[in-house]
Amino acid sequence: MSSSQASWWPLTVAALTFITLVGCDVPTGNSSPSINTDTEISTPLVQEKTFTFLGGPNSEFDPLIDTTSSDFDSLFEVESSNNDISVVQEIDNFDIGNLNEALDNATGSLTFDQKTLDETFIDLQKEGFTFAGERQIGVLNVELQRSATANIPVRGSNRVAFKKSQNNYVELGPTTIEVQNITSSPTAPGGVFDSLRFTYPDIRIEPYGEDNQLVVDFVENPCGSGPCGSNGEYERDISTLGDGFRIDLEGARIYPDKPNIDENGTVTFKIGGQVNPDLTVKDDDKISFGASTSFKNFKIREIDVDQAKPFAVDITPNENGGDINVANDNEVRTAAFDGFGGITDRVDGLKLADVSLTFQVETGNLASTDAQVYAAIQGTNETNQIYLRGTEDQNMSRGADRNVSSLPFSAAFTENGVSLQNESLIKLGVGLEEAALGETVRTPLLVDGDNSNVADFVNTLPTEVRLAGQAELNTDGGGLQVRKPIALDANFSLNVPLRIRDRFVVRDTIDADLSDLNDLTDPEEDVNISTAELQFSYTNGLPLGADVKMVIVDAAGSVIEPRFNRDFDNDNFRIEPAAKDKDGAAAAPSSGTFVFTLGSTQEALRALAEGDKIRLAFNMDQAGSGGGSEAAARLRADDQLTLNRVRLEADASIQTGN
Repeated sequence: MSSSQASWWPLTVAALTFITLVGCDVPTGNSSPSINTDTEISTPLVQEKTFTFLGGPNSEFDPLIDTTSSDFDSLFEVESSNNDISVVQEIDNFDIGNLNEALDNATGSLTFDQKTLDETFIDLQKEGFTFAGERQIGVLNVELQRSATANIPVRGSNRVAFKKSQNNYVELGPTTIEVQNITSSPTAPGGVFDSLRFTYPDIRIEPYGEDNQLVVDFVENPCGSGPCGSNGEYERDISTLGDGFRIDLEGARIYPDKPNIDENGTVTFKIGGQVNPDLTVKDDDKISFGASTSFKNFKIREIDVDQAKPFAVDITPNENGGDINVANDNEVRTAAFDGFGGITDRVDGLKLADVSLTFQVETGNLASTDAQVYAAIQGTNETNQIYLRGTEDQNMSRGADRNVSSLPFSAAFTENGVSLQNESLIKLGVGLEEAALGETVRTPLLVDGDNSNVADFVNTLPTEVRLAGQAELNTDGGGLQVRKPIALDANFSLNVPLRIRDRFVVRDTIDADLSDLNDLTDPEEDVNISTAELQFSYTNGLPLGADVKMVIVDAAGSVIEPRFNRDFDNDNFRIEPAAKDKDGAAAAPSSGTFVFTLGSTQEALRALAEGDKIRLAFNMDQAGSGGGSEAAARLRADDQLTLNRVRLEADASIQTGN
């Protein structure tokens, strides 16, 4: 500025100021001037905060769901090659245990009667001998080698049939066979017989060949107490014949002749021996022998039958043998879905799509048969319960029906005395036609949306699963092999890509100091607030959009009213989803802004100026996803949502003076 300008410039300003003041309507009661001052607040609260969908405390970005927390460490698995997320849960501790009662149920009251044999080996009169006095029988022209055959009745079972041509058998547990009540005549000091053999051709000792029949020989010089003969015979001293014998048959097999289920059968019993040639006889003597044979403590540990009627067995305890009460802890097996515990602390309403469970039914020592498991499977959490219900398979080519149209046994499923409808149950069928005794068979069974309500079941997020059940075995009435110990157990696993079916809510808190609002809340000043808002800009790489609601809390954690978009009912507070590819994964991010208006009065802003944090809730959904894909959203661990900016903006005019 020149020196001449410097001399006239103050005069000019003074003159203009005078003219302006003269033109004002100046109140007569107060000579103080009134001045309006425009005030603008523009404070960055957050500068680019990025969330990944999943992660942990060591993740580069904050996770919406911390998978390393105790709530989620057993719920999610991330594929290292592509970061695809799977929801994983397993239950393998139902601990059903043994089904040894199945063998008893299969055979019914199968038993072998006591058989008494009373046989005349030689009738001298009938054979035409007449002589005076006594003679040694050895000088007579008579056959001294004699034998007799009897059949031991197989009774008490109208449930199984055995075919000798197929070598069907009953393998014995700790069972003994006895021969008692032995009589022989005539009485003689040297005994009636030089030797005597008891043969059971339908009872075999391991290795169960036709030459391994049970044979007990009474001889002069026995080899010992066990099966020590040249062909595995048992030997006893002939002088103790009157005492009979008792032999442990555990592990032996009986091959009955019982070809029809509804008829009794037989087991053959033979006695043969050499009559003592020095036996002194009269011509009217009869050489006879009597004995009874029986099985004591008869136990079956294995069967191989040609036919067996279908039979039921409890797979969970049944206290009174009647109906099965799912509400009775003593009649169910329970297990936990550990990963669902506490999930609602961070996520509300998570619903998975394309859900399926894989049941694995594990059986041992059941063969040439099938098992149909009928179960009530109840999932519970703190507030809800739901039954896993089977349905007819909508995938007709597969035919994996899980529906229960009727129960094949008399027991019903109840809950505290109220009968459960069959629609609340599920059936799991296992084919064991190719199984072999001695091996454990694990059969996977798929339960999915085509044959059950598994999506509703899983999306209830049960923390406990209760199982009660019975099984029907050998439903076709055909052949059956069973051996103790009989095992049946079940576990199931959930391992599905994290695809979202419906809305769910995720919550997060960000630091936000709103104290700059104090500049607009001085009660001594007249403030005209034109704008006061929180501005959010975002870039969304999730294949999910979100409606957003917000509350502001003070340093003590108390919510400051008002609450913003309390019911997610204002579409203006919206994060648009990323475009999806054909598999439902994010293909291209979206970006945009949304704004929360804080208020237009000093009173509204005065409380908010105490704000220390912002709590956001994201109501995640798939509405509006681009890319032309109708696939359910599939989430990857590194999918990101970035809040590029959170800014406090306010404009106001402050009038000072009067």
